[in-house]
Amino acid sequence: MIKLGVNTVDLFSGDHIALNIRPDLDELTLVEEVKRTHQELGIDLVELPANLMVICPHLFTSKTISELGKYQASSGVGYTVHLPFRGLDVSSFCRPIAEASVASYKSIISALEESLDVEHYVMHLTEMMLNQVSSKPHLSDSTKQEIISAMYAEAKSNVAKILATAPQGKLLLENIKSGWKEPFEIARELDMGICCDIGHLVLAGQDVTQVVEANRELIREFHFHDVIQWTLDDGRSILQDHVALGTGFLDVSSTLDIMLQGGFDGVLMIEVGRWEAAEKSVEVVRNYLRRR
Repeated sequence: MIKLGVNTVDLFSGDHIALNIRPDLDELTLVEEVKRTHQELGIDLVELPANLMVICPHLFTSKTISELGKYQASSGVGYTVHLPFRGLDVSSFCRPIAEASVASYKSIISALEESLDVEHYVMHLTEMMLNQVSSKPHLSDSTKQEIISAMYAEAKSNVAKILATAPQGKLLLENIKSGWKEPFEIARELDMGICCDIGHLVLAGQDVTQVVEANRELIREFHFHDVIQWTLDDGRSILQDHVALGTGFLDVSSTLDIMLQGGFDGVLMIEVGRWEAAEKSVEVVRNYLRRR
């Protein structure tokens, strides 16, 4: 049976940079949000934003971890952890950044393992540097691809170092918007699991059915959210993900059919930006499960 979860929304969604100028927040604010999310939505798991631990560490301290542990012990809530995705980069060619990233990921996992029962730790391989390489107009496509391949080789080497001390089976790689294929390849090579982000596959123009079927044995968790299309004032169209299920162009029921085929019993994590979107998405998934 699947375990249904929701990420922390509103204040604690996104990249968290703006939280550094919010003096009204403290190290227990996240704990209260976790309690609210678990209790009011009635879900199995909450995704913890470990990005806070590097971007604004005063909001995710040892006291935060201790209180999250106490709440888990008293309530039975499950946790997954989205590892930091801003600042750290295991694909970096800058040796001090790469080494600090490995050390930081190891330290975060170790600190959380001491007090919490964590289902999965989900990490991105790269993004910012990948976008920088892809956008350079003076580089040929072949040169860009060589650089990107070298970046993923660096990422693979550094993920292997994190795996050496990570709890068995808990560290998952997530496919991102700008690089969907390589996480699946590296996970297979390193004997890891995958967190398959459905919305990111849509943004990458991939056939969700084909990707899920080809990698089903690797998938331990899904990130699930809808995608909408906006038309800008200049007539250009853009896609926005992490919106409520049932409000975009994703066929939610048929997508869930694909995701849950074969008796998937891992984590189905709704990952949206706002509380209303979380409520709507939980309702959509529960209605589907009742009809199934």
